[in-house]
Amino acid sequence: MDFLAPIQHSIHSLDLVLRTNHSIPEIPHLLNRTVLVGGKRLRPALCFLMGQALGVSAERMYPFARAAEFTHSASLAHDDVVDSAVMRRHYKTINAESSNKKAVLAGDLLLARVMVELSEQGDVEIIHDLSLVVEDLVNGEWLQMDLRGQINTTSDKLIEVSKRKTASLMSWCCKVAARVSSYEESRSELMKHAAAFGENLGIAFQMMDDVIDFQSMGEKDYAKDIKEGLVNYVMSDLLARKPQLQKPVSDILGKSDTQVWPWTEDDLFTSVENVRQHATQFLMAAKENLSQIKQIAQPKDGPSLQSFTSLEGLVDYMTMRQN
Repeated sequence: MDFLAPIQHSIHSLDLVLRTNHSIPEIPHLLNRTVLVGGKRLRPALCFLMGQALGVSAERMYPFARAAEFTHSASLAHDDVVDSAVMRRHYKTINAESSNKKAVLAGDLLLARVMVELSEQGDVEIIHDLSLVVEDLVNGEWLQMDLRGQINTTSDKLIEVSKRKTASLMSWCCKVAARVSSYEESRSELMKHAAAFGENLGIAFQMMDDVIDFQSMGEKDYAKDIKEGLVNYVMSDLLARKPQLQKPVSDILGKSDTQVWPWTEDDLFTSVENVRQHATQFLMAAKENLSQIKQIAQPKDGPSLQSFTSLEGLVDYMTMRQN
């Protein structure tokens, strides 16, 4: 992924080990060997790339990149309890390593540490914005729980979940870079476009993740969402086009041992391509957001211009994303 080249060192040197003398040692140890291990580090990457594009040093962005990944990891800890998951990123989930009760408490501790560390940055608005993100994460998971087992899930409902559960944190990662930048007169405008860029990117990310759900060689089990009782973007499109499939799909929804699928490969391919095109619309909007940011920032050369090129490369990567 060449678009990460300008901030590769920052990503690799980002310390995500939880250290606190205020907690009993067992909890950080549990977190450090479960949800804080591995991952794409996409959210820290967004912090560093948008920060460098706007002239903010990696050192200045470190606490926000760390906060973003800790917030994401806390949501994973809680989601794994909700989903009764036992594996994540090829490791045992935190609840499988301990218990549901301890996993919930450990996730809460991560969020508490985020607020402690962000408070040290001296800007209450940053904490305010991230607190709203945590609200969105909760509401997004709640909405998704209500959609579980619902065969008539629409694209509009899925977009609402994506905005809250996936895009809200990506939006914050971009917005916080604009907030701490030195563009005082245009800071408000920059934050608006940066937040919109992150949101559009996040929605497209989730759509492409649903496309991957139906790839036999993808990073997830084939039709994993269906097995877990969820109608995702691809299946929602398929059922809207082929309503005769609602009954047979309803019969297998939530059944983890399903091996025979009621749709044809041609029908599925059409829906996959439809979702790709829908995702592309959000990615085009993200590119327009980026263009507006670039017009305000007016980078001349060097790291700032290189980061804008990398952000454009990230959007292009999302378009072609396979895993």
